[in-house]
Amino acid sequence: MLDRTQAPPSKPVSIPKLPLPNQKTLPNGVEFVWYEDPTQNLACLELLFPGSNLETSHKQSTAYAFRMLLEGTKTKTAKQLADAISYLGASLDIGHHPDFDSIQITCLSRYLPDVLKLLSEMWNESSFPEKEWNTMVETTNQQFAINLQKTNFLAGRLLRKQLFGTRNDYGYSHDPELIKTFSPELFRANFKRISKIGPGLALFSGGATPAILGVVEDWLQSFSRVGKLPTEGEISLESQKPGVYWDHKEGSQQASVKIGQFSMNAPHADSPLFNLTLEIFGGYFGSRLMSNIREDKGWTYGIYAQRVGYSACPYWVIGSDVKGDAVHQVLNEIRNESQILQSELVSEEELEKVKNYMLGQFLGSITNCFGLADRYKSIWLNRVDLETVENNLKKIQEATPSQVLESAQLYLGLEEGIIAVSGEKQ
Repeated sequence: MLDRTQAPPSKPVSIPKLPLPNQKTLPNGVEFVWYEDPTQNLACLELLFPGSNLETSHKQSTAYAFRMLLEGTKTKTAKQLADAISYLGASLDIGHHPDFDSIQITCLSRYLPDVLKLLSEMWNESSFPEKEWNTMVETTNQQFAINLQKTNFLAGRLLRKQLFGTRNDYGYSHDPELIKTFSPELFRANFKRISKIGPGLALFSGGATPAILGVVEDWLQSFSRVGKLPTEGEISLESQKPGVYWDHKEGSQQASVKIGQFSMNAPHADSPLFNLTLEIFGGYFGSRLMSNIREDKGWTYGIYAQRVGYSACPYWVIGSDVKGDAVHQVLNEIRNESQILQSELVSEEELEKVKNYMLGQFLGSITNCFGLADRYKSIWLNRVDLETVENNLKKIQEATPSQVLESAQLYLGLEEGIIAVSGEKQ
């Protein structure tokens, strides 16, 4: 009989060897990557359109032009487009990130050529109708008005403004005055130029026949060239002044705290050790910040520390929604935990727990072809390769307490941090 008083035997998890995708660079520069699984009936195709120009009005007009693709063509209204996509059992999602715009198609593999035909119609014959544009503006402004009531939104907006300014898309927050300068006529004129620039990455995952992959490849070759991700040095920032910045919100019982500081990029040699250090500090439910500020003090439901991998200017951030009268105590405890990590060695037990957690999270993210594709997307955006990812995992698994201490001393100091707080100012 099973002895339930004894824990089952365990063994260390080994670092995985990531499977290589199928890939080719097309003549126009599109990187076409696919992870096939013949047991899957589902297909996912994600297209990433980088925009190296981070100037706010340029990036935002491009983002809205992409969103307007779903609002009608020369022969179909927005409803007819939606019905045609729904009839094929597909979803077509358009997203915006400061570094790129994206289109993601999900459908049964056999319907992918038909969905691509619809996308071609949207791409080449989009009408950018006035009525739908006005509706989009009204909806977006209403959502913005709602967000202005949320301290978390206000603190995030203030942090990005202080870090990046407002002249580039990294620091942008919805601006109704800027949106007034856009129009369907502007989109029609600009999209003639935009439509010739293809995705830097076309990422396919799921089941597909060679014929279907051929259709995708032919569609990708209709572009004349591709965009490039912005790189470090391509963005000019106003001089930053470390300190505490408030967005006062009268009568708010809750406050939101965000602390941001510029960081190294993913290819940096110290990146994996900093990731480990940040995980210990505030990256998971058992982290130092969570144990102190949530579990011991009860000032928040959650607090996190994580990196934000903007291509031209990465940074790391601490964020939390806290009791309105506990802001200063929370800031003091964050500083204390940072100082402890910079002055005391992490125990072997805690370090091993975090290593296993990080490796377990990684393994859980690559259990199928769709997870592998998401992982490749992150690799591509961070300008690393599969070998670097495996080496970084190895560095994390072999890290010592003294290496974590050194990483914290180098990169976890908050002296240069921008502290943004939204709530009733104490």
